[in-house]
Amino acid sequence: MQKVKIFVNEIEVTIKRDATKSVLDEDGKRKTIFTAGKSIKARFVVERLVDEDNNIVAQWMLLSNVPKEVTATTIGTWYYHRWKIESYFKLLKSSGFNLESWQQETPMALFRRLLVVSYATLFVWKIERSEEKNSPAVRKFLVQLSGRLIEKNKEFTTPALLSGLWVFMKMMNVLKIYDVESLFAFKEQIGDMMGMEL
Repeated sequence: MQKVKIFVNEIEVTIKRDATKSVLDEDGKRKTIFTAGKSIKARFVVERLVDEDNNIVAQWMLLSNVPKEVTATTIGTWYYHRWKIESYFKLLKSSGFNLESWQQETPMALFRRLLVVSYATLFVWKIERSEEKNSPAVRKFLVQLSGRLIEKNKEFTTPALLSGLWVFMKMMNVLKIYDVESLFAFKEQIGDMMGMEL
């Protein structure tokens, strides 16, 4: 896991913004009506995570109405932990498990699937953070299996590890049913059907 230093600063700001409402006029044309809104006092908090080489790993700019008794550092820490939760939901939805496509119809069925998915997520996070000697090779292998493109400066992403792990588990199930010679025979047959060499 990467070690970072957290830098936090804040300033009090006043937000002044008109409320807007879109309406149709007598000619059927849409127009926007502006209504002066009340000014709001808030805390503008900037948090920056910096690694050992002084590279900015992440930066957040937050507006908060949390009372002054709560320090800016605490607000930044809350947001840092909230971001981990958001990353989990991203995995559940668009980057891994496609939550919106689930078809469970009862709460218990949905709960069981969430348990399985949560376990898989924890397993992937363990692979992600592992410092075992062969961990980089395992992560590289799973990324290759995933078929996902990774930014040049990144070794892996959580969605890529998850996708690669899913492919690997399916491969292991296939190898329980078919021997290696059968798989190569299928490769030749499929290549013939496609009229090309695989």
